[in-house]
Amino acid sequence: MVAVLFIFGLCLHSLPEPDFWWHLRNGQQIVQFHTIPKFDTYTFGAAGAPWLDHEWLSEVCLFLAFKLWALRGVFALYFALAAAIYAVTFCVSLTASADSISTLLVTIVAVMLGSISFGPRPLLFGWLCMAVVLLVLERFHHGKSGIWILPPLFALWVNFHGSWVFGIVVFGATIVSGLIEGDWGLIATSRWTHRQLNTLLLVFATSIAALFVNPFGYRLPLYPFDLLLRQPSNMKFVEEWQSVNFGKGSGKVALVALLALLVTSLFSGRRWRLDQVLIAVFGIWMGLSHVRLLFFLGLVMTPILATRLNLFPPVGPQRNRPVINAVIIAVMVGWIVFSLPSESALQKDVNDKFPTAALDYMQRQHITGRVFNEDWFGGYMEWTAPGIKPFTDSRADIFVYNGTFDDYVRAVRIVKPFEVLDKYHIGYVLIGPDSPLVYVLKRSPNWRVLYSDNVAVLLGRSE
Repeated sequence: MVAVLFIFGLCLHSLPEPDFWWHLRNGQQIVQFHTIPKFDTYTFGAAGAPWLDHEWLSEVCLFLAFKLWALRGVFALYFALAAAIYAVTFCVSLTASADSISTLLVTIVAVMLGSISFGPRPLLFGWLCMAVVLLVLERFHHGKSGIWILPPLFALWVNFHGSWVFGIVVFGATIVSGLIEGDWGLIATSRWTHRQLNTLLLVFATSIAALFVNPFGYRLPLYPFDLLLRQPSNMKFVEEWQSVNFGKGSGKVALVALLALLVTSLFSGRRWRLDQVLIAVFGIWMGLSHVRLLFFLGLVMTPILATRLNLFPPVGPQRNRPVINAVIIAVMVGWIVFSLPSESALQKDVNDKFPTAALDYMQRQHITGRVFNEDWFGGYMEWTAPGIKPFTDSRADIFVYNGTFDDYVRAVRIVKPFEVLDKYHIGYVLIGPDSPLVYVLKRSPNWRVLYSDNVAVLLGRSE
C-alpha cells in the first residue's frame, strides 16, 4: 500500500499524454462501428495510407473507461494498471524469497524508473502482462502450477501492445538456462527434468501460436520487427526511443539502481541462477538503450535486487498486527478515494498542455484549411475538433513510411521550413510558442499571428 500511494502521487499529473487522444478516437470507432481502423482518415499528411492499429484492444479499454466516467474513468484505469503492475512485481519478489521491506524499497526504485511512461497508454497493459509472466515463471522455478496461463495471456498481449516480444525473450531465456548443468562461482544452473522441459517447450510453442490470434494475422506479430527495421526516423528523433541520459532524473535513478545491483551482488553472497543473469543483462541493455524501456528494466530488476538486500531482519508472524494493518490500509484506500482528481481538475491539466483555446478560436472562425501542427497536438485535434484535419500526429510509424515524418522534422528544426510548408500547401501553422518555427514565421512577411497563448500559437499566410 505504501508503494500504491507513491504510484498514485506520480499518476496525478500524468493524464495529458499526446498518444491518448488518437487512441481514444480509435477506441470510439471500434466500439461504435465494430471495425478496426485500417487506413488513416484523421490527417491529410497520411490520408488514405494503410495503417496497422496494433494496440486496438488497449484502445477499446481506454474508450470504455472514458465512456463510463469521462477523464476520471481514464485516470482510474491507468492508476489501477500501474498499481497492479507493481503489486504483481512485488509478489514475484516474495515468491523468490525476498523480504517485504527490501522488496518495498526496490519497488519504489522500479516505480521511479517506470514513471516516465505513466499515463493512459497501451504499454501499461503490456507491462502488466510482463509482470504476470515473471510471476508465473518464478512460481514454476519453485515447483508451483499456473504455467498454462501463458498462452491465453500472450493471445491478449499481442492485441494490447507490442511489448510481448520481451515476454518471449524472458520465456526463452528461462528455457535455455535449464538445458545445461553448471556451477561457476556465483552463477549456477540446474538442468530441467524431462517432464519440466517438455512442459516448458509445449507452453512456449503454444504461446507463439497464440500470437496469431488477432484480427491482422501474421502482420501483428511482425510489427515490433517492423518498428526496428523500417522506422529509423522514429527511433532517431522520438525522445522515448533515445538512449538514457545520466544527466536527467531517470538516468540518475537508473545509475543508482545498477550500482545497487552491483554492490548487493558482490556482498550478499547469494548465488545467481543463469536465467537471472541472462534476463538482467537483457534488461540493462534494453533499458539503457531506450529510455522507455527503463520500465522493463525496473520489472526484471526488482526480484533480483530485493532478494539480495539484507538491510532488515525478516518480518515473522509474531510481528504481524492484522488489525492495525487493516486499519492503516483502510485509511490509505480512503485517502486515495478522497483525493481522486475531479473532472474539472483533470480538464485543467489537459487545457494547460493542449491547444483547447486555440482550437475553440479556429472553430469559431471556421478555419478549415490545411494546418501544419506540432505532432504533440495532432491526436487532441482529432478527438476534440475532427473537422480540422492535422498534418500529423504522434503515430510516428504511418508518417515515417510516406516521408511525412522527415518533412515534419525539417520544418520544426528549421532545415527547410518554407519548402515543406509550400510542398503541402499549408495555410495555417498551430505549434507551441517556444518552437523555432514560430520565431522564423513571425519574421516572414508571408505569415502573421492569428492567435497566441501560453500553449499554442496559430499563424496564417498573409493575403
